[in-house]
Amino acid sequence: MTFQRQDNLKAMKEWMVRLEAAIRVDGSLRHQDSLIELENFFRDILNFVFEWRLENANLLFGKNNDSFDLSDSEKRVAVQVTVTTTPAKIRNTLNTFIGKHDSSYDRLLFIYPVIECPKSQADFSNDLKGFDFEPSRDRLGLSSILEKAQDMDVRRQGEFLKLIARELHPLGASLRLGVDKTMETLIEAIRFMSENAPLGSVQIDEQSPDIKQKRTRLAQHAEYLLGELRTHQVLHATIEQARSAIGYDTVRATKIQAWLKSRSNDALQACGGDASLAFQTLSLTLLQAAHSHGTDAEATAVRFLLADEFVRCNVFPNPTG
Repeated sequence: MTFQRQDNLKAMKEWMVRLEAAIRVDGSLRHQDSLIELENFFRDILNFVFEWRLENANLLFGKNNDSFDLSDSEKRVAVQVTVTTTPAKIRNTLNTFIGKHDSSYDRLLFIYPVIECPKSQADFSNDLKGFDFEPSRDRLGLSSILEKAQDMDVRRQGEFLKLIARELHPLGASLRLGVDKTMETLIEAIRFMSENAPLGSVQIDEQSPDIKQKRTRLAQHAEYLLGELRTHQVLHATIEQARSAIGYDTVRATKIQAWLKSRSNDALQACGGDASLAFQTLSLTLLQAAHSHGTDAEATAVRFLLADEFVRCNVFPNPTG
């Protein structure tokens, strides 16, 4: 579970870095549409993290609400989503909010699409008029969200990661300029297999494979799989780099083996026992998984990865009887 938590947090951090970069670029180009979508993103994220029921105040109270963008009347929380981190922005918002909305809300939060919001040493005491506002507590950056995620149990962490990835999915393609597409394809394929392993799977010992059993299982189609390895062996280094990048530990390896055993059984049955056709079916499954993450999938790399995993864990073709 420790390895899974590390993987979850690493992926969350990557998405947050992409978000900060995207908002910064849009700001320099004076594109405002992303700021509107940012309100809904933070609504969903904060609701998950704090278990609030924030709604878009601009829709509830009219377009461009004067001092906050999100609100939960039951929890008495209002949230200002902004890219402007200056004391002047805080002071202007407080002056508009207090006296008009402070009877309905006990807290006013500022949240920024930056990893670390700059510390504020400004004195707002003359603006508060008795309202409870503390800059160090009520100003949140993306790192504040990551800190909350770090305290989640691994199941809830996984759900949160899926929410972030779903909300920020378009950034997955647009910010990948200069990234090795083959590497990303392999990482997505490895991630997909390990995250979709069947529950209650049989544990397979990868470290000390039974060579005799391997030869028995691969007897009919050994040349086919080995042919895949020989033809594309130039990809071996890339495969190892992808495994290293994603954290290919014994936990992930066992999950991949369980996925391969289960899915190869299904594929063999669907393909009438034709292992070559079953192999192609499984390759297509992984390619589709990679495409669904906005990746330019490379069929050759996936076929090599699949052949290498099968030889590693002795599960294909599966024994009969």
